Amino acid sequence: MSFAQTHIATLFKYGGISFIAGAVNHGFFSESRSIWTAGFGVLFYLLGSWLDIRNDQARHVRWGDVLGFGLLSSIGLGFFTGGLQHFPDSPDRSLWVVPLGFVLSLLAMYFMDWRGQLRARALVSYGLISFAVVMAGSAAAWSVLQGAPASEHSHSHGEASAAPEHNHDAHSHDATAGDASMRTVTITMDDTMRFTPANWQATSGETVRIRVVNIGKVRHEFIIGTDAELKAHAQEMKKPSAHHHHADNALSLGAGESGELRWTFADAGVLHIACFEPGHYEAGMRGTISVLP
Repeated sequence: MSFAQTHIATLFKYGGISFIAGAVNHGFFSESRSIWTAGFGVLFYLLGSWLDIRNDQARHVRWGDVLGFGLLSSIGLGFFTGGLQHFPDSPDRSLWVVPLGFVLSLLAMYFMDWRGQLRARALVSYGLISFAVVMAGSAAAWSVLQGAPASEHSHSHGEASAAPEHNHDAHSHDATAGDASMRTVTITMDDTMRFTPANWQATSGETVRIRVVNIGKVRHEFIIGTDAELKAHAQEMKKPSAHHHHADNALSLGAGESGELRWTFADAGVLHIACFEPGHYEAGMRGTISVLP
């Protein structure tokens, strides 16, 4: 196999993995664009595998293995690398995407390259030990990213201009919590299409002052609600006649502006935050608030 052929095959294989990883990073499970990206990634990977076999006469691999287990391999490696990159933004999803990707890549490599050469006992031993390590690492990362106080990720931007304060009491058990005892969580929004922190915690019954600062150069939104509410809003914003309207669960901030919401978390569960400026939600501008009992 010549250098040029090897290079082209490598470009297709690892380019395909990168496409799938990128799809995971940008919402593989919810956005149509990312699904198309993942599809191209799978095709690229399979084409690279075909070039490998076509130019390596010493290998005897069945095409069923290339198509079937090549598909597993591309998705597994894409899930594993994409999940690792996406851990800070979506620890709940990465908690299972990373181990799943590891298992898929392990099975694919065995059936494509090592079947008949590696004893089943050795495969099981390595698989169980390595899977336990991956699960433990994923769980530790999830615990750190979910459990860290929001103030550790907060930034103060003194030059940001103040926007009118917005109060939200619809979910409140007791909307009269004193300012002195109220916790303040500062969220920054920037042009990388990220909230910082994107994932944080609150306690059921707690009233939190949410201070939002736009440190980017374009307008961003901060909208809070249930997953169903935000998904419905996202679909509504895709309509040609849609326009942005903001209630007491949202802020729309221009470059350098800041604003506040006061939110009482009534029930345990998970709330979601998002920005629905054109293309921002699709680019990953979203997060979660885990409400503990």
